[in-house]
Amino acid sequence: MRDVDSLRERYLRDTAQVRMGHLASDLLRLANWARMRRSDEAVLDLMGEIAWLMEWNEEFACEELADMQREICHWRRIWPVEAACSLLTFRAQRMSDRILELSGLLEQPTSEAAV
Repeated sequence: MRDVDSLRERYLRDTAQVRMGHLASDLLRLANWARMRRSDEAVLDLMGEIAWLMEWNEEFACEELADMQREICHWRRIWPVEAACSLLTFRAQRMSDRILELSGLLEQPTSEAAV
């Protein structure tokens, strides 16, 4: 993994919403890499980066984000598990979607738009 200190410094320059968008993007990349069976080292590095990014999102700190971080760390400890690739792909996509919801980057439909 890249230098954690420089990654943190660069990551914290952005606004909280941009950081959450970056985290969601990394989770989606993880889903794609797991599906494509990218090199195990690259997947492990990306999971490590994602865990750090989750750690540095103080503005959005919540039990749900902490649970996601623990799950990513668990995946990292057991990777590669061939039979679990599709499950990791699914979970990373769901986490990405949820991170975008938490960040406020997705527009919520108004009741008028639903009519």
